Amino acid sequence: MNKKILLVLGGFLVIVFLYSCKKSPDGPSDIRVRNKSSLTFRNVNVDTSGGEHNYGTIAPGAETSYFRFDVAYREAHITLDINNVPYEFIPVEYTYEVPLGQGKFTYELSVVDTIEHTLAIHVIADAPLK
Repeated sequence: MNKKILLVLGGFLVIVFLYSCKKSPDGPSDIRVRNKSSLTFRNVNVDTSGGEHNYGTIAPGAETSYFRFDVAYREAHITLDINNVPYEFIPVEYTYEVPLGQGKFTYELSVVDTIEHTLAIHVIADAPLK
């Protein structure tokens, strides 16, 4: 009788474990970066609060390959260099942000201010994840 109880309990735990492994509606999100400026971006680092990735160098008008993040938002902490000068986009706090969800997205980056070294970000939904 104890073996039957352990077998049933073990089966129940396996089902609970498999159910909990489902993808979250919050992610993953595949993100690529597009340079909308006329300047070369170097050392482009993106932190979505659900992961961090360095995309390297992005030529003017070019875009990167996608990188998968556990979760991403319409704003991310982005740092990069232009002509050896650091630029940064600092997101508003993530507390009330809604995740982008499962899909492929492009972060379009442009230079807002060459004196303050700030960037702007625009998000484009490209496609659902397959």
